[in-house]
Amino acid sequence: MSHHPDSPDDVDRKEIVADHSEELKSNWERALEDMQAMADDREEQGYETLAIPAGDTTTLSPSMGEDDTWGLSHVVPNNFADDFREQYETFSLDETGVYQMESGGFIFVVTECIDLDQEVVIFVAGSYDMRFSAGLVRTATERGEMHTHVKTLDGTVLGTFDHDDPADFFPDPEQFYAYDITEPDDPERRSDR
Repeated sequence: MSHHPDSPDDVDRKEIVADHSEELKSNWERALEDMQAMADDREEQGYETLAIPAGDTTTLSPSMGEDDTWGLSHVVPNNFADDFREQYETFSLDETGVYQMESGGFIFVVTECIDLDQEVVIFVAGSYDMRFSAGLVRTATERGEMHTHVKTLDGTVLGTFDHDDPADFFPDPEQFYAYDITEPDDPERRSDR
């Protein structure tokens, strides 16, 4: 199925988003508040923290770009770039925490990346549309890993976190597949399956 702006699917989706706009806004605010509360809690435990609200989050599957990059891609505001680079430079990912909720077909997620030795925690909050996540979910579950990419609006990649367990991000893959708007015979999506 080709995807065209203002197709019936888009019109229906726009209506759904409009009908749930206050709920979606409230859930985003809740995700940011939860992220800050978790950061405050980690700081009380002696960790240095960086909490970043992504301006945009995209689910990437291998067939979507010119390379094999896949995972959650977070576009972060430029005012966080220098702090992120500084922390990421010596960062070694030891543990990952993923906190998320679904609302109206959107996932609101906070990813907690922990460096135990350096006592640094980087949090990234984002939200994404489940309709476009099936390729990523399939890839992550088949390969048994997951990636979080952090970049700026101009596309500069600031860093990538490699996670061992995609189940942290997708505990119930079928929940994501139910929202899939692609068709099995779509050649552009075939490599995702």
